Amino acid sequence: MKYSFILLLITGLLITSCGDSGKEAKTGEAQKVEATGSKDDMPYTFLDPSSHIEWSATHLGGVNKRFGKVQLAGAKALANEKSITQAKAVIDLKTLTVESFPEGSEQTGKLTEHLKSSDFFDVAKFPTAEFELTSVAPGEGGFNSKVTGNLTIKGVTKSITFPANITITPEALTLDSAPFTVDRSDWGLTYHRKGTVGVPVDYLISDDIGFTIHLKLKQGN
Repeated sequence: MKYSFILLLITGLLITSCGDSGKEAKTGEAQKVEATGSKDDMPYTFLDPSSHIEWSATHLGGVNKRFGKVQLAGAKALANEKSITQAKAVIDLKTLTVESFPEGSEQTGKLTEHLKSSDFFDVAKFPTAEFELTSVAPGEGGFNSKVTGNLTIKGVTKSITFPANITITPEALTLDSAPFTVDRSDWGLTYHRKGTVGVPVDYLISDDIGFTIHLKLKQGN
């Protein structure tokens, strides 16, 4: 009985850890970016410093969760009172941080440099990633929008779709996504993924990378 209780507890923890990063985003081949909108659309080009993306990842089974933030190098959008018609954001991978260890831990610096190395994002060669909007549809489940766009990482572009809440006023545009995951292998990030020959199971890393986007742009050219 005691063994069964412990097993159930561990299983529950693993399920909870896996769910922390959110639901998997719909992913597919890159889509054509259409020139939509009208002369009445308002430009939003001033990036608020509060804008950022939260990231998370785990080893297999959702254990050893790692997380942090990355800043945006810039973003711009066109929108009317109903929806965003065009948008593009540049993600500054040089700003990637790790926040999952106690303050002052040596592991923070080691993991940060490893993530920036050629094993993962290869920041020396690909210092930025990009997201370009292709469509916005009505949302559901507490989110007013379903956002689709092309995400480019390490020169590979894939379409992703995720839920978000979008607010548009004459002064500012904000987009706050639900937590969602993508399969890192779709962008060629295959270091220590499941099935890698010669790597002990404790060192294998889940294919899921979690993201939560917080974007605020102020109106202006």
